[in-house]
Amino acid sequence: MRIYKTLIVIFSCLIVLDSYAQNTVNAVTVSGKYRKFALYGGVGPSYFINNLKILKDDVSNFKYAFSLKGMWEPQNSVVSLGIETGYYRLYTVKSTNPKGDVSNSTVPIMFVAGMKFSKRFYAYWSMGQSITFNKVSNTDSAYNFNNSVWSVADFAATFDYRIAQKERISYEVELKGFYSSKYENATIALLFIVGFKL
Repeated sequence: MRIYKTLIVIFSCLIVLDSYAQNTVNAVTVSGKYRKFALYGGVGPSYFINNLKILKDDVSNFKYAFSLKGMWEPQNSVVSLGIETGYYRLYTVKSTNPKGDVSNSTVPIMFVAGMKFSKRFYAYWSMGQSITFNKVSNTDSAYNFNNSVWSVADFAATFDYRIAQKERISYEVELKGFYSSKYENATIALLFIVGFKL
């Protein structure tokens, strides 16, 4: 519950920053140089769309996600390109019969295409692969069953609202949907993003 209170405080601070921030149309610095490369990183809560058949009722759906994007944003263009990675804790399971804990996480590596609809609204489409980590601990024995597997046909769709844009720093909120084809895992995340023009 503490993480949700923290996220509410962060979101409130971003709204306050918006009232003081000055928007810049092309993110041109004082020297007049346009910076076409940017990094975007953020964190937020996520919800796993439960597709499990075994232990379905024991799944903890609400988890968290991290995202990191490096983007090339040409001047006077509505299209941008880049690479995205991150970490999604998809779900955990606490089982009583058999007794044990299960956690499932994913690290994506994707190519990203972005489109700017206005100074505040953006959309991104990502395609690539990811590595999924399954950790199973059996508390009734000394054996743990951990494995990782590559999923080579994954994608994500993101809708982005830019709250504030300063000279080199931006504050954003993203709604991201992620799908991994290997186990047909899907999650939705609400991320609070900070962007930095390089």
